[in-house]
Amino acid sequence: MEGQINELVSFLRDPNPEVRRGALSHLLGYTAKTSQYQYIFKLNNKQPIRDLKLLCMDNPLIAHDAFSALINLSEDTEICKELDDNKFLKYLNPKVILADLVCMLLSNITKDEKIADKLLNATMPETANTTNTTLVSSTRAMDQLVDVFVKGVNKEYNKHAEYHFLSSVFANVTILQQGRDFFLTDAPQYNLPPLTSLIIFIEHSNVIRRGGVVSCIKNCCFNVSQHLDLLSESKINLLPYILLPLCGPDEFDPDDMEGMPEDIQFLPPDKKRETDPHLRQTLLETILLLTSTRQTRDILRAKKVYPVIRQMHLVEKDENVGHVAENIVNMLMRDEAEEEKSELSSQKEIGGGVDDKDVNKGKEDIRVYRRKKLEQHFYFSHQNPFSDVQQASSAKTWETCFRPVAKLHRFWIRSPKKQSLSLKTGLGSE
Repeated sequence: MEGQINELVSFLRDPNPEVRRGALSHLLGYTAKTSQYQYIFKLNNKQPIRDLKLLCMDNPLIAHDAFSALINLSEDTEICKELDDNKFLKYLNPKVILADLVCMLLSNITKDEKIADKLLNATMPETANTTNTTLVSSTRAMDQLVDVFVKGVNKEYNKHAEYHFLSSVFANVTILQQGRDFFLTDAPQYNLPPLTSLIIFIEHSNVIRRGGVVSCIKNCCFNVSQHLDLLSESKINLLPYILLPLCGPDEFDPDDMEGMPEDIQFLPPDKKRETDPHLRQTLLETILLLTSTRQTRDILRAKKVYPVIRQMHLVEKDENVGHVAENIVNMLMRDEAEEEKSELSSQKEIGGGVDDKDVNKGKEDIRVYRRKKLEQHFYFSHQNPFSDVQQASSAKTWETCFRPVAKLHRFWIRSPKKQSLSLKTGLGSE
């Protein structure tokens, strides 16, 4: 069988397009993760991968199967490095007919930090606008990707694509500090951070689109210095968006609604919470990240986050989700003044007296201690269900320990006997 597959691989370079198409159609099934012959594509110094990259630029029928094969194979780190090719990366333009396949491939290969960094710094020529859609005037690739993600929903920009998988690309690039800075810094075209363009899809019907957006939001919340901007109603105003998927048809007491965001008050009786427990957990972990400082905790209290979490916890059946909700309650319902007084008193007894500088230092020590406790919660208690998480080293930083959050599920395409394509989302369904 290996010899026959190798012979098929040699036909990928045949000058006859029908031969190339036939060979690739038969090889597609062997690129699946479950295939025992996937290693063949790494032989001869990965020449088959280079052939597949060239076939992505072939006619659409051949390119379709070539992209599908590379999507399957890109889970392998060695092959992913082979795709780190500037010429090939420039060809991955998500405005072509096979845009959704391009986005799927980008979502896989941007898990490589080097490729993600290249994408963040990449430029693309401005594209001519379609009859119904005007794209942003920018040569920066990320600006164009965000714009086409927003304007391409429901195939409004490209009748062949919906661009859901770009949300996973955004989740991957926000692993990097530069990626988080991009989404949290005002874009000159809108005078608003690009994250404001994504949060509107947090309740989208497509789980890939909203899942990637939720992970991107959570990663951006690692920029603790920008938590106030994230919560500010005049800037990003994130809180109503992350609370809405956690709300059901709940009725709150008038006291509970005082200060609560208007968007989550008086919801209709058919309002449903986020159905995916992994996304509910991600949303709750985002809120937990926003409890990192005393100032943001006070904002969350004033916005009546606790009643929302309380009502959700009453009906939550998933143990992991419930555990995160309890941690949020512990952070919000603590007696801040009493704890600081008690901890400073303990330091005073040990140190034999403190002056104002010591008091300030003590408060800072308390903040560091609480942050470390929060780190331990993320580091030891939770793993991202969308990723192949491995045990991390305790020496890693808070940001790095939680990095698997951005590593969304990999996508691959299975080629059944009837040669029809089906997508496995990695959400536990076959």
